[in-house]
Amino acid sequence: MSAISKYLSLSLCAAIFFLAAAYLDLTLRARNAYLEGEKYMAWAKDPALKERAVENIFSARLETLERGRTGNSAPAEDIEDEKELLTAEKNFKKGESAAKYAYIWYRTAAEDFSPPATRWTVLARRKAPEALALWEAESGSGKSGE
Repeated sequence: MSAISKYLSLSLCAAIFFLAAAYLDLTLRARNAYLEGEKYMAWAKDPALKERAVENIFSARLETLERGRTGNSAPAEDIEDEKELLTAEKNFKKGESAAKYAYIWYRTAAEDFSPPATRWTVLARRKAPEALALWEAESGSGKSGE
């Protein structure tokens, strides 16, 4: 085998490897975005599910903050300020439109991680209009808050 054919075969193998890696990366990112869209769509359809999830997230963060208080790692005023910020953030998250986020995640999966067209991008394209319609019905004015 000549040196040129070795370099050509090595280049071909490298090109195949990088194309496969790019395809895998885009597929996994599209899957992640689609699954995030599914989570937010479930929250939009069942607000109690969203309420529980937000409460779980922020109660865990509050517990971590309280543990920091017992360890005297920060002054009490700083911890109280952080608790107020956590409460404000929790209230903001509760008020956010889950349908809006579902639409954004579906759109991200369908547009930002395509081509190549994968199972996840196709599913996201199918579900995005439903999320958009739900968001528009929820807001009454369309997607002006985007």
